[in-house]
Amino acid sequence: MKKQVLQLVFLLPALLAVKNTHAQTEPSYRQYKFNALTLNPAHAGCNAYSDISAIRTQYWVGVPGAPVTSTVSANFRLQENFGAGATVIYDETGPARSTSVNLIGAAHVEVSSDWKLSAGLKISALNYTVNTAELETTAANDPDMMHNITTGLSLNAGFGFLLYSKKVFVGFSVPRVSFLRFDETNMGQVVDKRGGYISYAGVNIDLGRDFELRPSVLAIYGYAGPVSLDINAVFTAYKLIDLGVTYHANGSIGAIAGLTIKDRFYIGYAYTYPVNAMRKASVQSHEIGLRFMFNRAAKTRNPRFFN
Repeated sequence: MKKQVLQLVFLLPALLAVKNTHAQTEPSYRQYKFNALTLNPAHAGCNAYSDISAIRTQYWVGVPGAPVTSTVSANFRLQENFGAGATVIYDETGPARSTSVNLIGAAHVEVSSDWKLSAGLKISALNYTVNTAELETTAANDPDMMHNITTGLSLNAGFGFLLYSKKVFVGFSVPRVSFLRFDETNMGQVVDKRGGYISYAGVNIDLGRDFELRPSVLAIYGYAGPVSLDINAVFTAYKLIDLGVTYHANGSIGAIAGLTIKDRFYIGYAYTYPVNAMRKASVQSHEIGLRFMFNRAAKTRNPRFFN
């Protein structure tokens, strides 16, 4: 019984292709502007400013136990060639809950007059728990369901690389390098413990003095599931207003909007609509992010990443 129940807990999001299997420990977002450090530790210090950000994502509004993710991050541009950051992530899907704290550092090296290469390292502390009391089984007092399933305090690490110029960026990362282990429970049959890989690329296209277009593509593979592909395009007017579209292959389409306030604050919102079987249960997911920016560099060759 335990195996069948846990397969539903962990694999249903993957089968619906809305929040893919990597959501077991690495959350999914639509506004990558707010979670670049979660994607790749090499982003630490890459922006033209330091920032503190918060983002919250609510999937499948109206569906009991639908995924909810909250993240707070800090990204500091300490020197021209070094950055540091931290993230705290809380993710909840039905009876499954995870909390992670990540410390991040990255070094940036000039490889030519136009290009830089950043290498980043992440050290993580994670707890992942399934509260079995919230599950209903057909067998009364099932001994396999009498205690919570947890990783305890799990330490891990990740790394990544980012190659960028003033207009183009290409990244690759491994968010988790060691196996995910559960205390007193063999979860190998229902949970991918290994992790996966993330790769992405984007470009900044000038459309005149006051307008810009930023298309990007991101792929997530591994995590014992199919390849997840996201395609985004964001249009910016007067360096103040962002309007964009997003497409998650075989999962959802959506819209992105953002506003910069006095070069200090940024507020972003994303709405997604499922294009697979999930639309029979829910037709909307929402995401809102807030960012405070400071210590902006006077001159920089860095692109604007993602949104």
